[in-house]
Amino acid sequence: MNQEQALIDVFGNTLAANPSALRECLNLLRIYRIEPETLHSKWEAYIMNSTSANRDEDDDVSMTTAHLEGFKNSLRRTLELKSQQGYQQQAQSTSGSSFATPKRAQLKSRFQGSASQAPRVHHDMEMDHHDQYNSPESMSSTRMPTSPYKSLVQPSPSSKQFALRRNMSETEEVLNKDLKLRSEAPRTVSEYRNVINLVVAVKPYRYMFEKIKDKGEALDDRIEAFAELYRKSYPDTEFLNPAYPSQSVVTVVGRICSDANEGKANEQSLLLETSRSLGGGARVKLDVMEVQGYNFFPGQIVVLSGLNSHGSVFAVTRVHELPSLPMADASPADLEDFQYRKMAGQPIKMIVAAGPYTLSDNLLFEPFAALMEHVNTERPDVLLLMGPFISSTHPLIASGDVDMMPEAYFAKHISALLAKHQERYPKEMHILMVPSLQDVIHETLVMPQPEFEHRRSLALPAGTYCLPNPAQFTINEMVFAVNTADILMHLNGDEITRNPERTDRMSRLSKYIIDQRNMHPVYPGLASEPDCGVDFNQIDLMDLKVCPDVVIVPSKLKHFAKIVDNVVVVNPNQLSKMQAGGTFAKLTIHPLPENALSDAVMMMDEDDEQTMSTYHRVYERCRVDIVRV
Repeated sequence: MNQEQALIDVFGNTLAANPSALRECLNLLRIYRIEPETLHSKWEAYIMNSTSANRDEDDDVSMTTAHLEGFKNSLRRTLELKSQQGYQQQAQSTSGSSFATPKRAQLKSRFQGSASQAPRVHHDMEMDHHDQYNSPESMSSTRMPTSPYKSLVQPSPSSKQFALRRNMSETEEVLNKDLKLRSEAPRTVSEYRNVINLVVAVKPYRYMFEKIKDKGEALDDRIEAFAELYRKSYPDTEFLNPAYPSQSVVTVVGRICSDANEGKANEQSLLLETSRSLGGGARVKLDVMEVQGYNFFPGQIVVLSGLNSHGSVFAVTRVHELPSLPMADASPADLEDFQYRKMAGQPIKMIVAAGPYTLSDNLLFEPFAALMEHVNTERPDVLLLMGPFISSTHPLIASGDVDMMPEAYFAKHISALLAKHQERYPKEMHILMVPSLQDVIHETLVMPQPEFEHRRSLALPAGTYCLPNPAQFTINEMVFAVNTADILMHLNGDEITRNPERTDRMSRLSKYIIDQRNMHPVYPGLASEPDCGVDFNQIDLMDLKVCPDVVIVPSKLKHFAKIVDNVVVVNPNQLSKMQAGGTFAKLTIHPLPENALSDAVMMMDEDDEQTMSTYHRVYERCRVDIVRV
């Protein structure tokens, strides 16, 4: 008998007619590892103490929101008191050593046991469920919830707070709220399938072999590439050297730099660096006092007009708009095939989440388990998971206070839940995984990162696509671009601006990525951020090949979903924030109207490029919900 049915049996109508209260009670069983009968007895005790009205024993007391909140607080106080008493008794028993804290004693007994106890982790993972849950330890009401594996870690206070969080599943923000959510489950017929392809593949390579000459050439190539793009749109343009004296206004192209040795770049520290072919690689100081508004960051390629009267300072008079990246398109026939033959006219549902996936004081991955509850309920077509999965910055990983290899934590807490979903709903959901520079289970520590290589050690289930970082891929006709490095935070820290045209900072930061046609345009980046390293021998792999329909850039900055120059930009934020839960994003992408596609197919002319392509207009048909985990 499962726990849900057991709860209904002991509580009766109190829970049978109240699904939300039933979910709360299931959550309490998992976090405190108690039986349904125990929870019922504690509920009875609480309700008798909190209500003065007489009632018959067989009457069901309605579990209102107020009662439920009070009950959770009462239960937490009771069990935490018992937990503290247990810790005090354990501390007293180890008082022979002045350094024997309960945690140290537990670690000492775990790692300094006899040789027969060495493979402790594997033994616990393979322990029979009957022995596991009938041991004296497992009967304690302060243990963590039951799972396919026995946890070796005691629940932390933040675990209990996370389980009793009040704002779970709340929608924080909605983009295109006039579009409807998909309520029906996905179809399981073989024709109903999304087609996923990589736009840019990143093969494993040797890094830390970058030469200064190669890096300089790569930086020069980007300046010259933008100069050529600008000339294609404005053929009469002639680029001159900004370091040469000039008495008339000239047009120049180069990279924004800063001469500030430390601290944030500012208006007084702005420099323009030219390429070797266009200006001998010289740097010249910029004077932007005459410009009404501007927004720059180090590494940005810009086209400027101005003059250099004395050969020392280039006075900027105009900042030119760069040519737009061409939008992704497809033929009407392909769109009709994807949306009404393969997808049967149903919207595509996608769940997007970024790590960390566990709280900062344990490695039990409760936020990820909570996310998978949403996945099991929503049953999306695509689940996009972005690193870090096992973060090198996690306090327990950084200190080495672990009892398994990082891959084992991944297989136990992430792959196991994914495999369980895939077994329950086979061939229904695609899983996309993008690594992070903070992932200790990945070998590459600079961008671009290849995909996860050792899939067997990670125990990834069927239907998993491992993608590089940054990733550019297509789902049916739609183009997605993902970067797990916190590029928005880097841009925010390095931006130099005055009276910008776009007053919305998040839209402005997102537009940099599209305008610069690169998923990581900052150079050299913040020295304080370890996840901004780039191998410039591979920098072309981070260039946008076409303007994406959706850009996903997880960041520590506040979550958002915006439309920027006809591109949907989503920051789902982090699933876990220190000792609290974070947010994730749900995307519902509707098809184009069938009659419009049918008409476009009929009007197609193979000799006319305009009728052979149709813009996806995903920004018009994509609803984004930012949801609290």
